[in-house]
Amino acid sequence: MLKRSGLGCGMLALHSLMAESTAQASAIPSHFPAKAKNVIWLFMHGGPSQMDTFDPKPLLNDLHGKKAPASFHDIQTSFTDVKKQKLLGSDFTFSRCGQSGMEISDGFKYMQRHADDIAVIRSLYHKDFNHNPALWFMNSGHNKGGRPSMGSWLSYGLGSEANNLPGFVVMTDGAMKAGSGVWGNGFLPATHQGTKLSASGPPIPNLEQSMESEKQLKMLNYIRQLDSGTHPELEARIKSYELAFRMQMAAPEALDIANESKATLELYGKNVFSRQCLMARRLVERGVRMVQIYNGCSSGDEWDTHHHNNSRHKKLLRNVDQGCAALLADLKARGMLEDTLVIWCGEFGRTPTTEKSSGRDHNPYGFCGWMAGGGVQGGQVIGATDEIGFRAVEDKVHVHDFHSTILKLMGLDHEALSVRHKGLDLRLTDLHGYHDIYDRLTGRKV
Repeated sequence: MLKRSGLGCGMLALHSLMAESTAQASAIPSHFPAKAKNVIWLFMHGGPSQMDTFDPKPLLNDLHGKKAPASFHDIQTSFTDVKKQKLLGSDFTFSRCGQSGMEISDGFKYMQRHADDIAVIRSLYHKDFNHNPALWFMNSGHNKGGRPSMGSWLSYGLGSEANNLPGFVVMTDGAMKAGSGVWGNGFLPATHQGTKLSASGPPIPNLEQSMESEKQLKMLNYIRQLDSGTHPELEARIKSYELAFRMQMAAPEALDIANESKATLELYGKNVFSRQCLMARRLVERGVRMVQIYNGCSSGDEWDTHHHNNSRHKKLLRNVDQGCAALLADLKARGMLEDTLVIWCGEFGRTPTTEKSSGRDHNPYGFCGWMAGGGVQGGQVIGATDEIGFRAVEDKVHVHDFHSTILKLMGLDHEALSVRHKGLDLRLTDLHGYHDIYDRLTGRKV
């Protein structure tokens, strides 16, 4: 009799493994030549303030304490009436950085050194001003749960280069407002959902080997004698067991940052986000297709600054500054930035108007993010918001365009990457995504 729960499926999985003459990664050809082969998405959960990070608004400071102009009174936010609110200036100063002269908040002392490596998009926008629909939309292109996430689409479309590790890995520092469905597989096979690593304790719980090596060897010898095929309905579960078996050896090594040099550890620093950035580099170095880090999920450290925006942003920026900069520097030094796309953004930005105790409300109508590596030409700013940072007004980049650009950098056609589901051909970009900024980002002449 089988003495361990699930061992039957595990045996089937091992049989499938033994049927492979060589363990090979299941990479799938892209639609066209890719600029990037991996993605690291640094997601600021809660919504960072654009006018305190990468989109300076000197007029906003001049108008501090005054009512918002009438031209903005039609804007709908989550908790405040724009007509009744006063404008809130920023406590941050901005410096021109690098050869490009890009303006970056002085709250990002480390990131200021990388102005020539990043392309800042100041004109991102969508229409969802509440967290859950905005989180779903930014991650899956749809403002309701149950759709495949970006990482799942990339795993589905390109496969994995890491035979012994998941194709899509997720790290957080707490509980997500919209839950784990944000990195879910939706209607794609379960093998494409994100694998979440723990921020405390073992990164992957219960990963230790369940049997001693000698017993495993006996089990393998027995399974070699099996010649029956696997049942189609068990395929997804079998693949999960296969991956779990492979990960017993690969994952502990990949996630053990103690193997890094003292200089590398000092480069990143000691906080949770910095160490997650270091683990992200180690994972993509070993072929993981996408790593997504959600920062600001723990209570008190959220980017959702409805209260004390300026003082809280000083802490928030300081918390991620060194890790972001170290990741870019480390990837660049190792020659990995060329084919690793790094993304930084949240689900929306913040309002220029004040709320409650000098806080800022949600603002999806004009916010910022940046990209680096993976063919992106750094030192440039794309788009602009209005004079106080409320709406995107120049070279507007809708989230569907943002998604189609990411897919294109990864060698995928956003129209061709679709799945037939309930009689419909569904894709990440829905019926949109035709105005990508690929040419602008990569410096391609048209």
